[in-house]
Amino acid sequence: MNFQVIGWTDYENDAYPMHSGDFGAVDRAVVEAIRAGGFRFGGDTHQSGAPCTPVLNDGTRACYSFREWGYLMAEAYELRLGDDWDYMAWYMDIQKELDGETLILPPAGVDKARIVARSELCEEFSVPVSPAALNAVRRGAKTKEILTKENGFERVCKGDVLCFTCGEVCRVRVTKTEDFASFDALFKGSEWDSERELRRRKRMISCALYAGCDAEQLYRSLSARFPDGGSGFSTVVFSFVRVR
Repeated sequence: MNFQVIGWTDYENDAYPMHSGDFGAVDRAVVEAIRAGGFRFGGDTHQSGAPCTPVLNDGTRACYSFREWGYLMAEAYELRLGDDWDYMAWYMDIQKELDGETLILPPAGVDKARIVARSELCEEFSVPVSPAALNAVRRGAKTKEILTKENGFERVCKGDVLCFTCGEVCRVRVTKTEDFASFDALFKGSEWDSERELRRRKRMISCALYAGCDAEQLYRSLSARFPDGGSGFSTVVFSFVRVR
């Protein structure tokens, strides 16, 4: 989804509904807006009543926790703590003010003329695949694919189109996405520690796009590449239907 920040409002302003889902794409838009404007403020200011909550071009507002906002600021300014973003650097503004750092807040107001229907924000993404995978999609398989940030698919959301390519192109529309903190969480974790849930997750990656590569084999391959379990790589599972 081609989300963009078109203005800033206060955290509780219900004139703009709170955005739900799509946060891979929304986060990217907010980070780009922070960088472009040079804004510098913490999670407490984001929630405090000042016009520091971004409004998107679908007419919704993006609300975050203190910690989530700290992550966005850290990513925008590439502030690291070890291998992760240093979210505590902008968790709250108190220490910044004590250190004499100037906060830079966005201008209040929203360009309402730029609000459009969600359908107008849909994007298409090219996904190179093997001949076997392309044939499976052509046959109408409701295939699911694992993609991560390293492959540049942060913006894919429900409603977007994936163009599977292998000489020819087969277009499918995303009907559902499921996000996991890492591939380790997808393969091993379960909020309810349910065998049924774990089996469901394994079926997500036992699909036509990984023909001949069972779940355990794929897990071993990924584990060899990322010994930390893939932390730092957002893992998204896409469900889709063929576009007629």
